[in-house]
Order: sequence, then structure tokens, then C-alpha cells
Amino acid sequence: MRMSVSNQRSGSLMTVAVSGEVDLSTGADLENAITGAVHAEGVTEVLIDLSAVDFLDSSGIALLLRGRRAADARGVAYRVVDAHGITRQVLEITGVWAHLVGDPGHNQPTTP
Repeated sequence: MRMSVSNQRSGSLMTVAVSGEVDLSTGADLENAITGAVHAEGVTEVLIDLSAVDFLDSSGIALLLRGRRAADARGVAYRVVDAHGITRQVLEITGVWAHLVGDPGHNQPTTP
């Protein structure tokens, strides 16, 4: 299965919706979408919607973390939402889930 990604803007919120498999061969498209969302004029919050992601490898985790760092550097809120199944398990086991779902500006994790 391949991956697809789309950005949808609502005011200052940009949602990056991902479906399929996020791995080394598909990650560049997602990274470009996240980078574009974080750097978009007037965007103050970016949500990465993983509800339709079936697989996430270590390169996918790394790009989600790079997106978080880029957002933090620009003062943009950044949250990963709706991960489930093996995708959620991988993020929890690797210890990055709490970092990706919380907003350090508020110090409160959001409910996944």
C-alpha cells in the first residue's frame, strides 16, 4: 500500500491528513507536507492526523519529530492525533507519543 497526504486549512489551523504506510520510501512526501504546513503564512497550529495510517517505521517517527522541532522553532503548536493500532503502539513503545501529542507551550497532553 502506498501513502497519500493532504493539507486542509481552516483559519490558522492546518491539518495534515495521512493514509497508508509511512516508511523510508514514502516519507519525503509527508515531510514536505509537514514542512509546508509549519511554514505556511498565518498558521499557528498544525495537526498531523494519523487515523488512516496502517504502518509507521523509524524513518516516519524521525520525520514526525523533525516536524515537531520545526514547529517549536517557529512557535507553531504541533500535535499528532488519532494514531491507532500498530502505529500508536510504535509511537508509545519508542517513547515519543507523549512528546508528539502535547503542546509544550501549554504543558498539557491532549487526549488522543
